[in-house]
Amino acid sequence: MAKNKFPLPDTNAIIQYRQNISSSNTLIGKMRLSMVVFYELTATTVDQSHLKLYEKWHKSFNKDGLLLTPTMLDWYETAKLIRRLRFGEKSASRGKTPKIPNAQKLQNDALIARTARANNCFVVTTDIDDFLLFLPFMKKLEIVFAEDFFS
Repeated sequence: MAKNKFPLPDTNAIIQYRQNISSSNTLIGKMRLSMVVFYELTATTVDQSHLKLYEKWHKSFNKDGLLLTPTMLDWYETAKLIRRLRFGEKSASRGKTPKIPNAQKLQNDALIARTARANNCFVVTTDIDDFLLFLPFMKKLEIVFAEDFFS
């Protein structure tokens, strides 16, 4: 993990480690959060208390300029990445990649990864295998196991 980079947790990392995040002002001050993650949290949360927590975080991170939203270019580059994965196209660093016919299911993770890379962040995730698929196409993407990060 490079120095001076900020952690950007994936949705599953937040769900699994939200207690660690909530109880650490130091950690919250260092983190960045993706609007894609807030979308997923809001769309899938059924517990009202967790929804209120996420709304509080959203307001705070937005006010402090720590809420990252994918740009038009991020969306376009992510679409090209997903297409490359679907058809098993050649990557600059690793040659031809295996075809992943349902790669569009990785869209949100790809947007999170792209946003992290573009904003001096590393991804903190429990779904390491999904993010590893992006490495042949996203040079300098850094991924950290949530368990290691939060321990």
